[in-house]
Amino acid sequence: MNGEDTNRNVNLQPPTGIEAPPSPKNPPPRWQRFLVPALVGLAALGGLGWILFNRLILPLMIASQMKPQPTPVPLANPKASTIEDSSDYAATLDSRQSVTLQPKVSGQIASILVRPGQRVEAGQPLIQIDSAQQRAQVASRQSATQTAQAEVETARADVDSASETLRSLQAQRTTAQSNVRLAQQEYDRFVRLQKEGATSQQIVDQRLNALQTAQAALRQADADIAGQRAAIQRAEANVGRNQRAVEQAQANTAEGVAQLDDYTITAPFSGIVGDIPVKVGDTVSNANPTNLLTITQNDQLEIQIQVPLERASALRTGLPVRLLNDQNQPVQNGQISFISPNVDPATQSVQVKARFANAGGLRTSQFVRARVVWSNRPGVLVPTTAISRLGGRDFLFVASPFEASGCEAPAASPGGGRPAEVSPDQMVAAQKPVKLGKIIGNDQEILEGVTQNDRIVTSGILQLQNCAPIADVAQIKPSP
Repeated sequence: MNGEDTNRNVNLQPPTGIEAPPSPKNPPPRWQRFLVPALVGLAALGGLGWILFNRLILPLMIASQMKPQPTPVPLANPKASTIEDSSDYAATLDSRQSVTLQPKVSGQIASILVRPGQRVEAGQPLIQIDSAQQRAQVASRQSATQTAQAEVETARADVDSASETLRSLQAQRTTAQSNVRLAQQEYDRFVRLQKEGATSQQIVDQRLNALQTAQAALRQADADIAGQRAAIQRAEANVGRNQRAVEQAQANTAEGVAQLDDYTITAPFSGIVGDIPVKVGDTVSNANPTNLLTITQNDQLEIQIQVPLERASALRTGLPVRLLNDQNQPVQNGQISFISPNVDPATQSVQVKARFANAGGLRTSQFVRARVVWSNRPGVLVPTTAISRLGGRDFLFVASPFEASGCEAPAASPGGGRPAEVSPDQMVAAQKPVKLGKIIGNDQEILEGVTQNDRIVTSGILQLQNCAPIADVAQIKPSP
């Protein structure tokens, strides 16, 4: 066949001297056309295999031969804290002193001496009502008092004069009494002489007449004294009547002066002036009282809290109460000062009151949140991020050496392989059930399960399993 091909090629050569026509180009073999695609496909398969080997097969081989590293986690001790047993309630602020002033007299408003929102002191004048008519009445009553006092003085002078006359009459009676004794003695002496015949009956009769005259003068002196004493009693009675008239006049004057004071409206205590609905020129009356203005003392405020009946047994005066702001943080501290003895039948609650110093710009009738602190107790807190929940129970991961953790075997490797071998002192995360208490901010109270001396995993618990080897992230030195 090769010979035939050779002969064919020889026979195809043109004769000598004659130029042969150009022959067409020989086509390449068929296998050469598939060579390049095949090489490209092999390169692609080789690269894919290399990637699979490096990314999947080789790590699995290394993981099966190497010991897994502990999971770095943050560790911390539970915080010891004082836990409050408290309840929050809606409350209403009320001023300890707030009053709406009304007039005690009738008249026209002459001047308004303050403005709304102004702070005033106790006794400071606020509003003046026209008092010209009242002043005239007071002046008239003062004049009547002076007249009554003058009459008292006159009556007392009459008593003094009558007393002086009485003393003169008493002196005259003393003289008359002496005359009676002397006349009696003379009469008795002449009676004896007449019996002895030493004197006549006529002389005896004269002495008797002198005695009777002296006795009559004494009786007259007694009558004059009695009459004068009666005059003195009348004068003293007149003094009493005039004195009562003076007292009545003085009472009328005092009443007028007191009413005159009512024409000036003053602040009963220090505070802030509220709305003033009246104006100068308005007529006010005590028969139909008009609201003049309000004064509120906001330095001391009182809150009213409705405590549900189930907590009423724990109420007592002196319990701490805290006012809370919008961020639920305490801003003021006070104490319960009043507990109602009755239950509100509509709400089945007990009203309590607590006093606060107003240091935060609080206002009367403002709604606030109040926290009643029932008791304080020691407790431990953990971050809420440290708590896991499984099967309706709450758990914490507690870091402890493997031999003391209670774990029978370490957790399986992350790839699902057999559990790694760990040393007895290797730190593992042991899952412990706990009993939760109150949530305080970002912390959770733990009632049972851990103590302050335990080391717990504070975050990253989703990547942990029970008895998984761990390491404290704070003790891991960064690679250079």
